[in-house]
Amino acid sequence: MNIPENKLTINSLANLAEILPFMLGHYPDDSIVFHCPGPNFVDGPSMTCPLPEDPATWQQVAEGAACNFIHYAQDKGHGPDCNIVIYLCREPRPGQTAEETADLLRPVADRLVDALSEHRGVPQQTLSLVAGRWWAYACDLPGCCEGELLPALDDPTSITAQLIRLGYSPGRRTRDIIADFQPIDSASAPRLLQALKNEGDNYSHQHAHPGGEDASLAATRVLLEGAIRDFRNSATELADDIAARLIHGLQDNHARDHAFEFAEDDDLPHARRLWTYLARRCVHPYTDNAVPLLTTLAWVAWRQDDKITARLALRQALNTSPEYAMADLLHDAINTGADPLGLLDIVRAERAERLKRA
Repeated sequence: MNIPENKLTINSLANLAEILPFMLGHYPDDSIVFHCPGPNFVDGPSMTCPLPEDPATWQQVAEGAACNFIHYAQDKGHGPDCNIVIYLCREPRPGQTAEETADLLRPVADRLVDALSEHRGVPQQTLSLVAGRWWAYACDLPGCCEGELLPALDDPTSITAQLIRLGYSPGRRTRDIIADFQPIDSASAPRLLQALKNEGDNYSHQHAHPGGEDASLAATRVLLEGAIRDFRNSATELADDIAARLIHGLQDNHARDHAFEFAEDDDLPHARRLWTYLARRCVHPYTDNAVPLLTTLAWVAWRQDDKITARLALRQALNTSPEYAMADLLHDAINTGADPLGLLDIVRAERAERLKRA
């Protein structure tokens, strides 16, 4: 039988397990994933839901996630009775075996099947991926589909070659993407920590005086322009006092809006490096100050069509500050399939108005 060049052929449950990171473009650590297969399987809506650390919360999370996915699939044109593949991803915790982790996930799998069925969804398979192995919970044969190793890339039964030929990439693990914008260890940066304290005190003192907020905003804008200029010219770091002033200054929404202006095509890689750099310097106890920086990073990543990084940065921002309006706005825009160029037009108009007032 001739198979079309653009047709993906899945021959086993192992194939179904190994396809996940290619389908999503990243490997979702500690997550529930739903997928409603399209004509080529990887086509069709997918949704990822973080799996909290505490197993006691999993049942409630599973019920809400199942309901949300049914509505999401319907918005994408799939009926409520669409076929659904469920993936559960979690790495063993210290002292825990892969088998123990898979057993811990089994009740969640059962609840997901029940919850989807209650909403007329049709669960086809429920797989867990743990430590490079996979379990298929729907298989009733003793010892079958339990802890099988994922196929190696050069395994003739693997579908990796097919996926690469079709233009898919497995991308990175969630934890590796998040590591890019996590704060460095404050113990390794005593001068930065002192600079953050000094500049925080100065920032608060300046705001306590009449006209201080305007003066602080003007100074932050000058520093922003200079930092972007330096990063355009291949800089990879800033002096600690400059970084600290920017971190505090960007708590002002007007300064953050100015930061959003550096989103033209030529500026995207430089702005992304700068926002990542500053977010990593929001060391304890200044980690909450990273929220505006994570939001600007998400904006730039979205402009680069890197929705995975954008969503992860926004998740961290909103977990830290659930009421942060700009992060919430971007999160909704990305999840509803908005075009970032629409927001860029607004940013351009606001920049023109700002320059007119200057």
